[in-house]
Amino acid sequence: MPMATISLAGKYVGRSKVREGREDELSPPERKQLQRGAAEIDLELRENGTFTKQVTEGTWREVGDRVLFTPKKFGGKTLEEMTRAAEEMDRAFGLSFVFHEFDLLIRGETLLSSDERTLIYTEFTRKP
Repeated sequence: MPMATISLAGKYVGRSKVREGREDELSPPERKQLQRGAAEIDLELRENGTFTKQVTEGTWREVGDRVLFTPKKFGGKTLEEMTRAAEEMDRAFGLSFVFHEFDLLIRGETLLSSDERTLIYTEFTRKP
């Protein structure tokens, strides 16, 4: 009998965490920021394969033990719209990185930043 899979669609809240055992590596500003409590990050994965994360919108899909995100809009504008606006103002567009694909690891009903080399990572848990 096949195992039931968990639907990833739903609303999540992301919180900054420090990798276990690496607390001593925090710089004073990082330590202060974590003590203050970093802002929570809202993430919504919809059944139709679209997502919203703060001001970023796009598509998502499950690939093995990861969720792959493809941003399509940032602040309500596409990459092309933002590039054109910068060119019209005779400026260089420096935010293209916000349109790069990114992924999160699936760990049960928790989603985690996938780059395990980072000291501080984001953990997304389902909203009740």
